Amino acid sequence: MHRLRFLGLLGSALFLAACGSDGSGSECAEEGGTGTLQVNVTGLPGSTAAGVSVQGRGGTQALTSSQTLTLAAGSYSLTTEIVAASHPLVRTAYRPEVSPNPVCVSEGKTTVVAVTYAPIPSSGKLWTSNGSGGTEPLLGYAADLLSTSGTPPATVAAKTGGSEGSAFDREGNLWVVGGTTADPPVLRIPAASLGTSGTKAADITLNDGPLEGGFPRARALAFDASGNLWVSVAFNDKIVRYTREQLTTGGSPTPTVEITGLDGPLGLAFDPAGNLWVAFSGDDRVARYDASRLTASSTAAPDLLIEGTTPPPVIGTLRGPAGLAFDSAGNLWVNFNGTLARLTPADQQGSGTVTLTPSVMVGLAVTALPEGIVFDEAGNLWLALRQGEFGRLGASQLTSSGDKTPEVILRSPDVGYTGWFALYPAPAHLPLYHRLP
Repeated sequence: MHRLRFLGLLGSALFLAACGSDGSGSECAEEGGTGTLQVNVTGLPGSTAAGVSVQGRGGTQALTSSQTLTLAAGSYSLTTEIVAASHPLVRTAYRPEVSPNPVCVSEGKTTVVAVTYAPIPSSGKLWTSNGSGGTEPLLGYAADLLSTSGTPPATVAAKTGGSEGSAFDREGNLWVVGGTTADPPVLRIPAASLGTSGTKAADITLNDGPLEGGFPRARALAFDASGNLWVSVAFNDKIVRYTREQLTTGGSPTPTVEITGLDGPLGLAFDPAGNLWVAFSGDDRVARYDASRLTASSTAAPDLLIEGTTPPPVIGTLRGPAGLAFDSAGNLWVNFNGTLARLTPADQQGSGTVTLTPSVMVGLAVTALPEGIVFDEAGNLWLALRQGEFGRLGASQLTSSGDKTPEVILRSPDVGYTGWFALYPAPAHLPLYHRLP
């Protein structure tokens, strides 16, 4: 499980930290006696466990709530983690701040540390791009609006520089694809700005190189387990990778990996083993690139190329793969132009080119125009429907083939045509970079 950690000062320097009777101010020396450290945790819902570790003399102690510790006199640092409150559909994540840190525990005295949690504004919502006819390019719907069908306005209606394919990083910042040639090809919208409606300025953009020169440019985004960002570039028929370090400054970095010679790459997804899956809309196939091949540029063929077909008596190719998403059982779901097909872990094995009929294929109304897909905490699958509508197929609806009407449909006045979906944090059981336990 991946957890964001805010590290204090570590190592021997801890024992020479500046500390006074209140935990700061003068030299903190090791002493022979003991003192107390009172850790006050606030800001979390009552049932949510904190993630706090106290490090110093004698090792590390983990805390899940406020606690007073008896410790050997000396210097200590606190490490904290982002945590998520439970919700049946989309959880809210909380980020901690610690003051003071590091701290000095003095013999016979009590030192008080405050660990204050606050909700991350981008969390607890389902986010969708919003195309032609919509009020704003990016919409967020609070988790409590997603339980039943209805006509709710968006909780957040954001004006951004485009918001097509999207992916969250671990801190809750939303990376999106620019919607027009006037927008940056890829931009980051900071988490702190996504709590309210209005115009949102990107704080980091990616430009130039293989991202420019034609349209459509970038189409979909995905983070790997190391925090590198992968981008499918449709007009250039390639996929490129930017490292975690390159993303801190943006600009016009040279991709560290380019996979070229593709045919209309769209959706991207990483499986638990770190293999990259790609939807090739141009030749109606889904491809796997093994993790071992993702460290260098390549023009070689994928390790596995899957062509999906419909069952007898009328056998035909499943066309136009776009969105990809893994469920908690390791199945890869593919949006084949409005048919949701399940590729089991067994289907995902092997090499070369294979043709198979997915064991489960869910059809939608002919008016539905889904693109990206995303799973929530309960295993429901969210997707676009017709103009003004989006909704979810319930987990139970994904166990068998047939035409299905989504169990929840939202007809929001803010929606034009939804496209790509994302939520933060991702469920812990999914192979996504921004998941939380």
